[in-house]
Amino acid sequence: MRQRKIYFISGLGADERVFQFLKLKDVEINYVHWLEPGRKESLSEYSLRLLDQIDQTSEVILLGVSFGGIVAREIAKHIDIKQMVIISSVKSPREFGISLNLAKRTKMHKLVPAFLLKRMNLVTGDYFFSISRKQDSKLLKKIIKDTDEKFMVWAIDQIMAWHSEHDFSSDRLLHIHGNRDRIFPKAKIENAKWIDGGGHFMIVDRADEISEVINKYLSQ
Repeated sequence: MRQRKIYFISGLGADERVFQFLKLKDVEINYVHWLEPGRKESLSEYSLRLLDQIDQTSEVILLGVSFGGIVAREIAKHIDIKQMVIISSVKSPREFGISLNLAKRTKMHKLVPAFLLKRMNLVTGDYFFSISRKQDSKLLKKIIKDTDEKFMVWAIDQIMAWHSEHDFSSDRLLHIHGNRDRIFPKAKIENAKWIDGGGHFMIVDRADEISEVINKYLSQ
């Protein structure tokens, strides 16, 4: 039997390293790689360019983490998606927490230079990602250091400007979220499969539990 293809979309500035601990069954894993965005390119336009990396001749399953979940939602506006999994992400701006809504209204993110944003992330990353293990902290810092500053600024702008009223069928969408997520706090998150104690980096430090949830969903 031919394996179904699943497409992994990583978080802001991250890459396939965040998926290395997942153990999924009976699927062919493919990675969607970030492209350099145009200075005024919208998220919708950008997601259209990502379609070149997706084989639409067979069933498409998307798995997006954090910003990758938002991008997965945008891709689903353009092509038919069989199933979608979003992890540590949001289904629409209605699920933004107080901090993100404040940043969105005040546009305070535009006042901080890109290099300083990156340094701040290096200092505060362990807290906001709820990291307790040294090896996870080390991995996160490597990912942040490797993040392209121009892409980071563009992506943050797109998150702040994001509008999504796309009604993707709930029975084809699995939202996995940690109840200790500090980037997208649980207060506004609806219809999620909760990982008790999971933070924003749970794709790494709770990979076994998440793998079990995903495998059960994909087998339905």
